[in-house]
Amino acid sequence: MHRELIPKDILIVRCYYEQELVAPETTFGFDINGSGFTESFHQMIKVDPDALDVEVRDLRLVTTNQIHGLMVVGPDATTQYIYPKILIRSMPVFKAPEPFGVVRPGEILDIELIRIDETGQSGRFRILTNLDSSLFRKLRISPTTEHLDVTLLPPQLPFYVEGHLEIGPGVHSGEYGLIAFLGTHELFRKNPLVDVVRPNVGHSGSIENVSATERTHRPGDLVELVVNGSGFSPGDVRSLRIRVNALGIETNAVTYVSPGKLQVSLQVPANAPVGVYGITIEHNSKVLYQKKTVFGIVPPNWLGGVQLTRALSPGQSGTVQILGRDLSPDFVKSLQIESDEAGLQLTNGRLQDSSTIVADISISTGVAPGDYLLHITRQGQPVRLPGGSIIKINP
Repeated sequence: MHRELIPKDILIVRCYYEQELVAPETTFGFDINGSGFTESFHQMIKVDPDALDVEVRDLRLVTTNQIHGLMVVGPDATTQYIYPKILIRSMPVFKAPEPFGVVRPGEILDIELIRIDETGQSGRFRILTNLDSSLFRKLRISPTTEHLDVTLLPPQLPFYVEGHLEIGPGVHSGEYGLIAFLGTHELFRKNPLVDVVRPNVGHSGSIENVSATERTHRPGDLVELVVNGSGFSPGDVRSLRIRVNALGIETNAVTYVSPGKLQVSLQVPANAPVGVYGITIEHNSKVLYQKKTVFGIVPPNWLGGVQLTRALSPGQSGTVQILGRDLSPDFVKSLQIESDEAGLQLTNGRLQDSSTIVADISISTGVAPGDYLLHITRQGQPVRLPGGSIIKINP
């Protein structure tokens, strides 16, 4: 990517779409979000879908933080995920991190596993497709092993078909998939889709993921962890030990919640350094699960993200919240909150509590509905918020 071609003081953040899955011969809106957009920048860029018979039309500057356009998917467009690129002087400077999908009639774009139940023996999958009722009646899904039972559920045509799968007795550890047929014709194969693993917690339990209920913490905090998996039993928790190696803490205080969920509490030392931390789960000194990034220790006066307290439209006033950790009055007084849009005024930034800054926001009647990026600075230096600082003004 030739990011050096992007003019100074202009930032491109993301692309998003009015429709995430479409058929050929469809036109829909999409937006580019960022900061510092101007008419000259709008005229400078082109958007390349990088796909057959897909083009962009009618790009227009909506706000200093939003450029809107139409994505025109022609009749010859092929089934695929599309990640649009932004070009300057015919050189790519940005690629959308999230795609939209095109699916031709009678084809399949993807099959996704969307849920596994707490027993670990059954789940749900979703087929991204483009079928009418007559084609759906010809659809047949076959697993790659006879020990995996599949049942289709009522579809949401044309684009979504979901199904239920059940792992039957006799299946061995390994990766298995699904094959989609229209009649006798193989249409799509997703292999692997399901990973059948041997139990590693007790006789039937398996750990799939560990997450923190709050990802950001301060020294001295109590960190609450959720262990997700399947097949857990109350007796399993007594054999587990959870460690945060870099902090020198561990616990075997694990609480059984359900066959798919365990809870863990860890006390962060008061002298814990700022950083990102992972965990290790062991049974009798044998490592069952490791994850490098689970929670973070942040410094005082850390800012996370911005949100409106209620939806606002041009001509209205309200409040905006900046969420953070361990905020002090002096720090809040040193912040400046601004927008590129002159008709969007932010005043009276103040500390509501140790994790929330509140500011008044007023929107003039001449402000166009759309997305706006708030600029948070301190002593002239920008403060980056990992949760983002874009707000939306409604029509």
